[in-house]
Amino acid sequence: MKRSRFENFCWSVSFFLLAGCAATAQITNTPRSSLEQELLVRALDRAMAKLDTRELTDKTVMIDFYGLTPDKDFAREYFTAWLQARGVRVTADPKLAQLRVKAFASVLAVDQGQSFLGAPSFTVPIIGFGVPDIPLFKDIEHSGHAEPKLSVADEKSGEFVGESVPAIGTTRHDDYTLLIIIHLLGPTWKSASGISEPTRSPRFTMMLLAE
Repeated sequence: MKRSRFENFCWSVSFFLLAGCAATAQITNTPRSSLEQELLVRALDRAMAKLDTRELTDKTVMIDFYGLTPDKDFAREYFTAWLQARGVRVTADPKLAQLRVKAFASVLAVDQGQSFLGAPSFTVPIIGFGVPDIPLFKDIEHSGHAEPKLSVADEKSGEFVGESVPAIGTTRHDDYTLLIIIHLLGPTWKSASGISEPTRSPRFTMMLLAE
């Protein structure tokens, strides 16, 4: 009986490994995946909601936007539209501007971290056969971060008017993977004496990855 259980378990593991090796990963066709884009925009939304722009209301301003990543181009237009929705007039003509707003996006990025418990992937020597990782538990954490800061000066005189404290916005998304092992027992049958006895049909062990 013990030998039978061990053989069934070995067959289940072999089937699981072969199925896992057939899986392929899809790579995004854009510089940022849809998940990264959503995390970044939501983080920017949360950060801008913390900015105090009451001094800019009903004023005509010019905006200079500075960032450390290519995402600053989108963030500039997004920030401009956000200001306009709050009663701020935005112009590209210095002669019409009352104030010059310098917006610094010192943080504008998406980070990824991973927690893993299980067997890592490896390549079988000589034949070069790749075996994927077998996670008992895996957590892939994606987090978006935005941290804008505003500095305001008078456009005509260049005199400093004020600045905001850095506004911090964060978002997070987790992808969990959990290995579930289900051991199925065979049905029972009744003997001539009416006493239920375990069947001699083979047992089967399933290994499932829940995500």
